[in-house]
Amino acid sequence: MIIKGIKNVLAQTWSRFRRLMIYVRQHPFKSLLFAAIAGFCSLFLFFLVIYLGAFGKLPTKAYLKSLKNPVTSTIYASNKEPIGYYYLQNRSNADSSQIKPPLIQALVATEDSRFYEHRGIDYKSYARVLIKSIILQQNAGGGSTITQQVAKNLFGREQQFFLSTPINKIREIFIARRLESIYDKEDIILLYFNTVSFGENIYGIEKAAFRFFNKAPEELTLHESATLVGLLKAPSYYNPRNFPERAEQRRNVVLSQMLKYDYITPETFEEAQTPLKLNYQTPKKVSSFSAYFKDYVATEFALWAEDNPAPDGHIYDLEADGLNIYTTLNTNIQKYAEAALHRQADNLQKLMDTYWAAATTEGGREVLLQKLVDQNREVQQMRQSGRTEAEIAAFVKEKRKRKYWVIGKGFEEQMQSLEDSIAKSINRLHAGVIAVSSASGRILGYVGGIDYGFSQIDNVVTPRQVGSTFKPITYLAALQAGEDPCNYYDNNLITYSKYEDWRPRNSNNKYGGSYSMHGALANSINTVSVTLQLRTGTERVLDQAKKMGIGSELPNVPSIVLGTADISLLEMVTAYASISNGGNNVKPYAIDRIEDEQGNVLFEAKPRYEGRVASTENIKALQKMMEGVIREGTGSRLLGYEIPFNIIGKTGTTQNNGDGWFIACSPELVVGSWVGTFDKRVQFASTSMGSGANTALPIVASILKNLSYWKRPLLTNFKYDFDYFPCRPFVESNAAEAYEFAQTDSTYLQELRIKDTLAILQDKPIEIDSIQGIFPGEMPLDSIVKDSLAIDIDISKTNIE
Repeated sequence: MIIKGIKNVLAQTWSRFRRLMIYVRQHPFKSLLFAAIAGFCSLFLFFLVIYLGAFGKLPTKAYLKSLKNPVTSTIYASNKEPIGYYYLQNRSNADSSQIKPPLIQALVATEDSRFYEHRGIDYKSYARVLIKSIILQQNAGGGSTITQQVAKNLFGREQQFFLSTPINKIREIFIARRLESIYDKEDIILLYFNTVSFGENIYGIEKAAFRFFNKAPEELTLHESATLVGLLKAPSYYNPRNFPERAEQRRNVVLSQMLKYDYITPETFEEAQTPLKLNYQTPKKVSSFSAYFKDYVATEFALWAEDNPAPDGHIYDLEADGLNIYTTLNTNIQKYAEAALHRQADNLQKLMDTYWAAATTEGGREVLLQKLVDQNREVQQMRQSGRTEAEIAAFVKEKRKRKYWVIGKGFEEQMQSLEDSIAKSINRLHAGVIAVSSASGRILGYVGGIDYGFSQIDNVVTPRQVGSTFKPITYLAALQAGEDPCNYYDNNLITYSKYEDWRPRNSNNKYGGSYSMHGALANSINTVSVTLQLRTGTERVLDQAKKMGIGSELPNVPSIVLGTADISLLEMVTAYASISNGGNNVKPYAIDRIEDEQGNVLFEAKPRYEGRVASTENIKALQKMMEGVIREGTGSRLLGYEIPFNIIGKTGTTQNNGDGWFIACSPELVVGSWVGTFDKRVQFASTSMGSGANTALPIVASILKNLSYWKRPLLTNFKYDFDYFPCRPFVESNAAEAYEFAQTDSTYLQELRIKDTLAILQDKPIEIDSIQGIFPGEMPLDSIVKDSLAIDIDISKTNIE
């Protein structure tokens, strides 16, 4: 019946099409006229809906006028201290007196020869593109004028759900016409040169002139001006530093265009074709206070601005609207965080430079280094020119001055061999740390990396494998499913044939006996954690993670309990906040209030609570279990800092020690840190060095230690109805026997009380050294697998300056 209906519809459609074709053959001119009218009407409606803002509102004339004199927006910390400014970053400080005729002539001759004849749109150019590209099937280049390119530079191009290119082109036409009605030609040229990209993250002629020639724009010669204008066609492809031959060829094209339009004489044209010479200036950016946080605030602001347009309809712009952004950042906590991260990153890098490995490369670090040396351009050129392997080896080992980025200082020259330089570039450690109020979600401290000048990648929001820091989520889901902290589970090495013979191992590679649920979390026992994951069900665990604020897409696999999923530090800290505050899911935020230039309040934040994540009873049980991580488990190194509060937390270490994590909580605060390499071919040689307890924990501990000195403490203690779980963390027998034993074990609690009494009487701090990686007592390590390399390195005696 359905097939018959489809056949009828197709038959009717075919019949109508045949009648239409007959009409077209009988009335060709009338049909052509109807088609032209329909096409014109469709095109008119298309332009109209774009003009009316169906694909994004067009900037008003009032807003476009402000572009010439944008007003800086200021970002403030929670104490109203200014900590940064937002200005139109796509501009340099060049003024019209600095833009000399050769530069203008080179641009006009190359990009828009009829610039002074049109009013923003070059219809002849569009006709040329139409005829050559569509009719003759030739490459005719683009038809955009300089004014249209200014529109693109200022407002970018948005991805639409269809026809993105024509929609953006039409938007630029409307904006270009408005710009031409506001500014004269000289102002448009100036706007262009102050907003166009020259590659290498350079915007504006002033920065480009300095970067490539170490000159102010007004000092540029004719051939230097032509070089800079030439690279605008494709900044990466024609980069004069990386591809001097291409840049020189392109420069000559620009000069020939200037000759064609009589801006220069044949004699000048010949004189300007000299060999390209640069005076390249390496960028000397260094980290600025709260730079990563400033970027995060800008992202949060953009989301708000999109839903809250200004009264005149334009989208608020941090770089031009003169807004005052009051944030949640606590300047003291921020200073603690920056100091702790930079100190630990510096200390760990010294360790990494000596004890790095390449566990995923067959043959290890020597083979990886040799591969990278062989890929070096200079080495390849030596081989092509017939140099011997001995000569190449000597070149690779020869020490000379090479640029190396020093945290907080920028590039400095150091005596390094080529091999040293490559090793230091791939074994560079990165880090991030964030502190969030678990009660309100206010972000109190935020450091996204080791140095903003070196890397703008924000490690707080970049997803990475989280290691065992995910385990508390699985354990909470298990508690919600009916498991008990004093249930026991066999510590057996099991192969799961259902999951492609997956065989999860413990970090210490020890098996046998059984762990209680609280003991397994404290010691980060992978075998038991996987058992709990399978008993609870992955779907339930994924739902628990979502309830706790993790928005990343998580794989539906049991290995998720070991932290194989990529999740951001911000998301993990959000999840731990719900554990810290007693079970409420809070949304972290950075912007407290937004005011316009006149002081009118445009936005005021309120804490966002998004429901309960678990019962109060199970949250309390998990808090107590995570206290065990610090008291006797993988996080016990924190005890050495003598923080006078019962902090809870969890460590995490990923495969081959690629990532180290630690997240700690008080009832009011969550502090989390990540440390690792970007190049996952490289990692610490052993878990004793690369574990979260050795890399990330000292950063968090330093912040908490500083907070404990406050006269009016921010930190307080967790409160429980009991001192200890009434069951041992580990028993030598199997799970069934261990559970039976626990029911009649009358000595365990007494042993613990005696132990605590002796500790109080002794009152001796645990020795600790964050640089050399000395751990308090027999501290268990925490990793998905055991040490990635069979290396026994005693670093306790290593002398690191």
